[in-house]
Amino acid sequence: MKIKFILFILIITVSSALFAQSDEDRFFYGSDTDTDLKVNLPDYSFSTKGIQYGAIVSPIYLYEDNDGGKLGSYIINTSVWAKTYLWSNSFFYIRGKDSYMGITTNDGSYSSVESDNILDLDLAYLSSSTGSGTFNISLGRKYYSIGSGLVLNGRGDGGEASLFGSTFSVKLLGMYSGLLKKDNNPYGLSDKDITDGAKRAFSGGTLTTAFYNQKLYLLGLAQFDMADQTTDAETKYDSQYYGAGLEGVVFNDFSYFAEFVYETGTSYVTNTSAPNEESDIAAYAVNSGISYYIPVALNPTLILQYAYGSGDKYRTSYSTSNRSSGSGEEDTGFMYFGTFSGGYALKPALGNIHIFRAGFSFTPISKMSIGAKYDYYMKDKKEAAINSGEAVLPEAFIGQGVDVSLRWQMFYDLSMYVNYGLFLPGDAYDSSTGERTFVMAGVNLSI
Repeated sequence: MKIKFILFILIITVSSALFAQSDEDRFFYGSDTDTDLKVNLPDYSFSTKGIQYGAIVSPIYLYEDNDGGKLGSYIINTSVWAKTYLWSNSFFYIRGKDSYMGITTNDGSYSSVESDNILDLDLAYLSSSTGSGTFNISLGRKYYSIGSGLVLNGRGDGGEASLFGSTFSVKLLGMYSGLLKKDNNPYGLSDKDITDGAKRAFSGGTLTTAFYNQKLYLLGLAQFDMADQTTDAETKYDSQYYGAGLEGVVFNDFSYFAEFVYETGTSYVTNTSAPNEESDIAAYAVNSGISYYIPVALNPTLILQYAYGSGDKYRTSYSTSNRSSGSGEEDTGFMYFGTFSGGYALKPALGNIHIFRAGFSFTPISKMSIGAKYDYYMKDKKEAAINSGEAVLPEAFIGQGVDVSLRWQMFYDLSMYVNYGLFLPGDAYDSSTGERTFVMAGVNLSI
C-alpha cells in the first residue's frame, strides 16, 4: 500500500504541474514536466469581464523499467474550471480535478501498485489588484512558490501579497498543507504524514530588484511540521531556508540563472540509545545554468548547468525526515519542498549529489521544439546513499544519463509532448544493477 501511495503521489505531483510556472530553457528551474503539462488557453479566455469556464483533458502514459521491476501506467486528468470577475481587477477562480491512474504493467517491486482514482478540489482562490497593478493579494488554495521554486513550489491553502515598485518588489506568503486531500498531498516525509496527510505550515517571501536586464533576489522560508508526534519516535522536521538568486540576459543571446540556498533547522535521529534526539540542520544547495541562443535557422540553443545538494553520511533517504544515526552531529543533508528535475530516468532528489548537465534544443517547425541533454552524477558524501536509499556503495560516481524531449503545440488548445530518459549506473551501484528506461507521453486538450 505504501509503494502504491508514493507512486501515485509522484505521478499526481508531476501532473499537477499543469498550471505551475515554468521556463523551458532552464532544465533545473522547476520541473521539465511543468511545460509538458501546461495548457495554453485562448487569448480571449480571461480578457473580458463576466464568467468564463471550461474543461481540460490530459491523458498521460508512463513506462519505467529497472532492476526492481516494470511499471506501465496511464493517467487521465480531467479538470473543470470557472473564473468570475467580482469587481475591478478582482476575480475568483475555482478548479476541480479528477485523476484516474490505470495500470498496464506492474511486476517486481511494483506488483502491489493498483489502479486508483482521486477526485479533488484542485484550486479555489480570490485575487485582487490595485488599478495600477502595483499591489496584488490572493487568498485560498493555489500554487505558492519561493525564488526559483526549489525550496517551495506547490499547492496549499493560504495567502500571498505582492508589492511591485520601480526599484524593489516584495512578495510575502503563508501556506498550510494539512487541508489537502491526504491521497494528493506531496509534502509527506514520514509514515505519519502518509497516514494522516502532511500537516506543514510555510511562511516566507522574496525581495527583488531589477537592473539592466538583470534580476537579483533574496529569499527566506520557514517550514513548520505540525503533525502529531509520538513520545518515543518523533519524526518532526522543521526547516528554514535563506538564499539569493541572480538571473538575466547578456548580449541578447546569452542568459544565465543561479540560486544559492542555505538550510537550517532541526531533525531527529533514529536507532539511538536516546529516543527523540534532535540534530541541527546545516545544509546547502546550488542551482545554476547558462544558455546561448544561436541566431540562425532552427533557433538552436546550447545549455550548460550545474546543480548541487549537500549530503549527510548518516542519512539513508532524502524522502524521509529522520537520519538513521549520527548522534551529536549536524544533519548536512539538503531537503526541500519544491520542484527539481535532474533526469527523467534517475529522477534524483537534490541531496548528496552533484549534477553536471549539457544540452541543446532546436525548433524544426513553428511551435515544435526538440531537445537532448547529457547528465553526469557524482555524490557529495561517497559513503552515503542518494534518493530513497540507492547507490549505497562507498563510491563517488553515481552514473550518467541521457534525456530526449519533444514539445509540439499543434493548435492553441491542443498540444503534445514526449519524454524519454536513460540512466546508466556507475560505481556506486552493484555491478549487477542494470540500466533504467523511462518514457512519458501526453496530450493536452482545452475545451
